[in-house]
Amino acid sequence: METLTIAYDERYGIPIYTGHRMAKADFLQWKSDDNYVYEFNDGVLEPTTGMRQDEVLLFKRLNRHFAQTNAYRLGGELLAEVDVWLTQKQMRRPDAAFYSVEQIDQLANHTQVVPSFAIEFASVSDNEHTSITKRHEYFDAGVQVVWWVYPDFKEVHVYTSPKTVTICTDDDVMSAAPALAEFQMTVRELFRK
Repeated sequence: METLTIAYDERYGIPIYTGHRMAKADFLQWKSDDNYVYEFNDGVLEPTTGMRQDEVLLFKRLNRHFAQTNAYRLGGELLAEVDVWLTQKQMRRPDAAFYSVEQIDQLANHTQVVPSFAIEFASVSDNEHTSITKRHEYFDAGVQVVWWVYPDFKEVHVYTSPKTVTICTDDDVMSAAPALAEFQMTVRELFRK
């Protein structure tokens, strides 16, 4: 049995349901009462926090930049914290992800879709094993690009596969290609004051 190690976050308290087992049907009806949201991993609950206040500003900048793309004009959206069922046994909640207009229509009809581009904001409570595992899960499910954003370091790791990464800082251009080639911005634009 795998042991889940979760760093304590004093802003949210202790995630009391960490490692609890639950049937998928029960999870779909369940609401957490401990300040955490939970991802579902083959029946095991894994805590995450909602977007922090400093991350909201980053999401706003990403969204404003995305609004300049043709994908946005065609009805696509960069959405925050949508439940993504990567498999029938696994639900993750990326901090942001791109959905085409067709995928949004499918979501509205309760059809599960996997975005082609996902963004995760790293936090002090993340551990390396969990981050690597999530990246593999995203790519195994069909995600084409993952941006792993490190706000404390003003750095973004752009993954186009579990083993292909470009580390971006300062004026380096982050690209969402091949999923969304027109969506590009510099790290400086993302973290500007």
